[in-house]
Amino acid sequence: MALDYDVVIIGSGMVGGCLGLALSQTSLRVAMVEARPFVEKQADDAGKRAIALSWGSRCILEQLNLWQQIKDCAKPIRHIHVSDKGAFGKTRLSAKKQHVDALGYVVEAVKIETIVSNNLLASTVDIMCPATLVDYTVNDKNVGVTIELDGKEQALSCKLLVGADGGLSEVRQLGGFELKEYPYDQQAITSLIKVESDQYDVAYERFTSEGPIAMLPHFDGLYSLVWTMPSTLAEQVKQLSEDAFLERLQSRFGQWLGELSISGACQIFPLSLSHVPNPVSSRVVLIGNAAHQLHPVAGQGFNLGLRDAALLADALMTAGKDVGVEDVLESYARQRKTDQALITGFTDSVIKLFSTDNALLSVLRNSGLLMLDKVPMLKNQFARQTMGLGSRFARLKTG
Repeated sequence: MALDYDVVIIGSGMVGGCLGLALSQTSLRVAMVEARPFVEKQADDAGKRAIALSWGSRCILEQLNLWQQIKDCAKPIRHIHVSDKGAFGKTRLSAKKQHVDALGYVVEAVKIETIVSNNLLASTVDIMCPATLVDYTVNDKNVGVTIELDGKEQALSCKLLVGADGGLSEVRQLGGFELKEYPYDQQAITSLIKVESDQYDVAYERFTSEGPIAMLPHFDGLYSLVWTMPSTLAEQVKQLSEDAFLERLQSRFGQWLGELSISGACQIFPLSLSHVPNPVSSRVVLIGNAAHQLHPVAGQGFNLGLRDAALLADALMTAGKDVGVEDVLESYARQRKTDQALITGFTDSVIKLFSTDNALLSVLRNSGLLMLDKVPMLKNQFARQTMGLGSRFARLKTG
């Protein structure tokens, strides 16, 4: 006997979890299928990675009644400093000039995941964990979903299936969605860095010919480092002694934060751009990393996925009895298309423009940074995009 729902969400990570919480405030019957127990996910070292939350994401989390629980473990970014090594071009953004408390925040992923998980467990969402997706079939009226739960197959039925199951999405693969992938042949080295400076509310984006260096304010006088470079070079840099590693980092980042020292283990990740041109099909929709994975250069990945969840929840809340009909999904896709294309194109262009020592491109990017800093209208638009306010804003009808 199949269990019947309006919406089944595959994946209870930060994006899928927020969608589930938004829908839990409605009369919709919602189920969530998660492969890993929450305790296991919270113990994973990957959870220690820094998540850059935009101001717009804070606003969405406030509507979900989550920000009140997150804010105490969120480090505010009140200034953003963008520079190009060896050039005069720089631009600086200020929260004060944008009339907000902060341009964004830095939070450990595990802190957000724990708060989302705890709220899900206390919600009306039916959580099936540990459970994995086996297959699904779509007809005119519903989606038949087969999962494996406790070693046995369980049948579910829903009006809408949501794939929020990450970059290796089973929903995407089983549904035959087109995926476009663009490997960068780059890797990112991440670590926690202790700094000499007492400027703990400034985020830095430093572009070099090898690739960008991002330094995000963390807690306890630390900064979170994301250092991007070609894959072959990254493997060499990872093998350097601590002193040689710091000397190389300092020479490329400069003295913006004084002397640097390592305060955490270094990790290395391959980088690529991937996106699904059409993330909706009959009664199925992909959100978050299942639909798009970005280069971390601008820290926009989670913010883009959270806007997916917010706009999808908004669309489902205003739909009729059948939330999986074509009109609802096509309307959602139209609303998300511009934002997804803009952010995907922006991050890709930044990497191609700023990860090169080509003389002509160096002149162009230096001129661009100078113009951005001196033209108020351009600077303000850049700030709004960075803050996650450049697209339609969901007004979630939550309690």
